[in-house]
This record gives sequence, C-alpha cells and structure tokens, in this order.
Amino acid sequence: MRAVLAATTLSALLVSLSPAGAAEPSPELTFVPEVDLPLTVVGGAAWVATELAKKGLAPDACRWCAVGSLDASVRDALLWSGNPGTAHDVSNVTVLVVAPVSALGLTAFAAWHDGRTENMAADLMIVSEAMVVAMGLNQLTKYAVGRQRPYAHFENPDVLYCEGAGCARPLPHDDDLSFFSGHSTAAFSLAAASGTVASMRGYRAAPWVWAQGMALAALSGYLRIASDRHYFSDVLTGAALGSAAGVLIPYLFHGPRAGVAGPDTRSFRLSLAPAIGGARAGVAGTF
Repeated sequence: MRAVLAATTLSALLVSLSPAGAAEPSPELTFVPEVDLPLTVVGGAAWVATELAKKGLAPDACRWCAVGSLDASVRDALLWSGNPGTAHDVSNVTVLVVAPVSALGLTAFAAWHDGRTENMAADLMIVSEAMVVAMGLNQLTKYAVGRQRPYAHFENPDVLYCEGAGCARPLPHDDDLSFFSGHSTAAFSLAAASGTVASMRGYRAAPWVWAQGMALAALSGYLRIASDRHYFSDVLTGAALGSAAGVLIPYLFHGPRAGVAGPDTRSFRLSLAPAIGGARAGVAGTF
C-alpha cells in the first residue's frame, strides 16, 4: 500500500474588528508579579553585566572562523560597501529605540483600544520577560561559540580603519562574537512576544502588533548584514530563536490553562480531520 504523507495547513487568521463598545472581555493570563518582575530585572541586569565584562569574557581568537558559500554570497549582495557604519548606526537606533518603543507601545495601545487598561502592566512585563530570556541565551551562545565577525574575517577597511563622521570602529574584543545576532534576537523576540500576548488576549489590534514588529525585526536583520557585523546564518538563527522565545514564554508560562487563553477559548483551535489523499491538520486563531 502506498504511503500517504500528512499535509499540514495553517488556516487564515480571522480578524474581527467589532465596534469598540462590543469588545468581549479579554482572557486573563497567568502572571505572578513576585516571580516575573524579579526574573526580568535580574535577567536584564545579568545581560548588562556580561556586556560590561565583554573584554574579559570574549574569546581571544575565533573558534569558528570558516565562512560558508551562502553566508559569503549574501554578504556580498547586501553589504553597504563604502558606508557600513551608517547601516550599523541605523540598526542600533532600530533595535535599541524604535523596536522596543513600538512593540511595548502598540501592546499597551491594543489593551487601551479594547478598554482593557488593567492588562497593560502584565502585558508589558510578559513581553519584556520573553526578550530578556532570549537575550540571555544569545549572550551565552556568543561567548561559547566565538564566531568571527565578517568585517574581521574579510578585513573590511571601511569598518576596521574608518575615520570621521559616521565611523563605527568596533572594539577588538568584539571581533569574535558573531553567532548569533543579538540585534535580531532582540527585535524578533519583541515582535513575537508582543504579537503573542495581543493574540492570547484576543485584542482586535493584534494583527497590527504582529505586522509592525516583524517588519522592524526583518529590517534590523538586513541592516546587521549590510553593516558587515553579522552573516545571514547569524541573523536567521537570531530570528528563529528570538521568535521561539517570544511565542513560547508567553504561551507556556503565562497561559494557556483551564479557563484561560488557550485551547479552551475561542482564541486557539487545533483540529485534525480526514481529507482526500490523506489527513489534514489545521491551526486556527481568532484575534
């Protein structure tokens, strides 16, 4: 008998934009300030401490020095030749200022828009917690792997020997901390966490939260390659792990549970049904 492969289908997201007065009460999420606040603060402080101690923690030489053909070709295609410093500066502004302000601001707006301002503190803390966890994993990996950055591997004079306005010459102990991109990790974890929280709450503005977050995150990843600070595989890994943390931290630790956002509510549904030629699975959400 011929084997039949199961087909997996992601159903279209159903967006319901009812008048403001008709919004249903948003589901409660699991949130314990006595646990989540210290975890976020301590995790953030630990990240700052490891950044300040980078000179002593960074490897003396690259442990991963080779460059694959895909990374090399993408670098050649996207590098801002002659002006990588500008891409570096724009990426810093995008990730350190625009992305967090946008993600946290839109998350708060989504709650306000539905008349659920009492959710704001918990929502913002959950999003921040997801980013802190993602960045902690990123920091540990960077120091352990010791991958050489592209500007150091290719000895890019526009980065190593730049002068004048717009010059962003890196510190020597930063040369071997390429894998994986911290900027991409931060941007994608913010985007995914804010979108996941908004979706779990059932906010009507959830699609907008997802859209702006992912657009900014994708831009930040592109700029890290354009600035010759990261390879495509660095950015891709940061995007994958940042997104995973952004989805799983809210979902696993702040819901779902019985009577809260998850399989028992209208916000999430998993179904498996027979179809011609095999089985068909679907995941559906209503935001």
